[in-house]
Amino acid sequence: MVGWEGEKTVQFEGEAFLPVGEERTRYKNVYFRAWPDGVSRQNWPGLVHFVVRPRWIRYSDFDVQPSLIEEMLFG
Repeated sequence: MVGWEGEKTVQFEGEAFLPVGEERTRYKNVYFRAWPDGVSRQNWPGLVHFVVRPRWIRYSDFDVQPSLIEEMLFG
């Protein structure tokens, strides 16, 4: 579960995997486009890039009335 200040949360369920070869290169390029400073960290010892494919995500905000709850199901 991921959260922010107050009563907002994101719950995430899915599968994580470690891409290899060409697939790893593709995913890292996508990551570096979003986070260009990541290029400078890619050779840190022990750093690993996982890919997570969601099955289910729920966002909740209990700071508002009525509470806001949104769910998404994948594949």
